[in-house]
Amino acid sequence: MDSPNQKLIVSLVFCLAVFFSASSASAESVLVRELCRATKVNTECVAALNPDPRAAKATSHLSLGEIALQIAAENTTKRQELLDQMLVDPNTTSSWKPVLKTCKAHFETAAMQFSTASRELGLDAMSANYEVWMASDEIVACLAFMRSSKQDIPPLVTSCNYVKTLVSIGDAVTKRL
Repeated sequence: MDSPNQKLIVSLVFCLAVFFSASSASAESVLVRELCRATKVNTECVAALNPDPRAAKATSHLSLGEIALQIAAENTTKRQELLDQMLVDPNTTSSWKPVLKTCKAHFETAAMQFSTASRELGLDAMSANYEVWMASDEIVACLAFMRSSKQDIPPLVTSCNYVKTLVSIGDAVTKRL
């Protein structure tokens, strides 16, 4: 049978472990909070980065920046996949399909630019910033094409706005280094 002292020691060790892991996790997320405050979209930034455990584990502005740009590339690719699904969906309005096809290409290019920015960040923050703004230009071109086609595609507008959030995060990341 365990003695009361052994139980007390085990309880104390458990409490200390919980305390230090909680304080460590909150210290790690300080980088995310700092980065997101530097954007124009603080709430959206936190919502974009917090679900990914890599962001909470970042140990420096550089590592968080690389992770944030990787998340941007991955999420932009997911948005591109949504457009793919809409293109093959028989219920999608036929007049939307040329816009979706064009914007799919813009999203693909934007994802590649975020990925390039992630790789360049530690070497040349200015070049990484340029790549982020080129991704932004792709989204602006998509929206312009949709407007010129006189189409209003709510899921596409939502996706574009989300990628604009990722651009704001990328811009803040590259300016911090």
